[in-house]
Amino acid sequence: MMFDTLSYIGEKLNSLNIIWGVGASILLNQFGLIEKPNDIDIFVDIKDIEKTDEVLKSIGKKKKWEKNATYSTKYFYEYIIDGFDVDVMAGFAVNHINGVFEYIFDHNSISESKTINGVNIPFTSLEDWYVIYQLIPNREAKVKIIESYLLLNGIKNLFLLERALKGNLSIEVREKIKKILSS
Repeated sequence: MMFDTLSYIGEKLNSLNIIWGVGASILLNQFGLIEKPNDIDIFVDIKDIEKTDEVLKSIGKKKKWEKNATYSTKYFYEYIIDGFDVDVMAGFAVNHINGVFEYIFDHNSISESKTINGVNIPFTSLEDWYVIYQLIPNREAKVKIIESYLLLNGIKNLFLLERALKGNLSIEVREKIKKILSS
């Protein structure tokens, strides 16, 4: 059912040529790393946020945004569509001990696409989520799952980890990325 909603959203976003990608628990589910996704998390190119907001408001209910100290994301919108929580982010940024990490989301961030219910669904990369989850509190289990997968199956998007290293990261995260790159 959640994937029916995702494909419905995808059809709408694709028809407007919006640059977007799915991440978080649905991404992990697609790689067989978790059983059941929590919600639908979508990144969009910052230039497409207004079009995305209009489309999603037309097919669901927009929730009131509550500020969270963990994030400094420029645009964070929440919707209920077909009974599912849908989070949409543009200009995603995570606060951490050494400052703010600003995630670069662009066409290079799309690691692969899958067809769900006849609709092309773009996915962000495990490599990017390996970095993001290290910066978000209480995501250690997800970091371990992704790290194990990358070590077993190989890193497919080296350049994304290298790009992340150019951002504002904590020393600990920077060292973990360097370590996985050298393995």
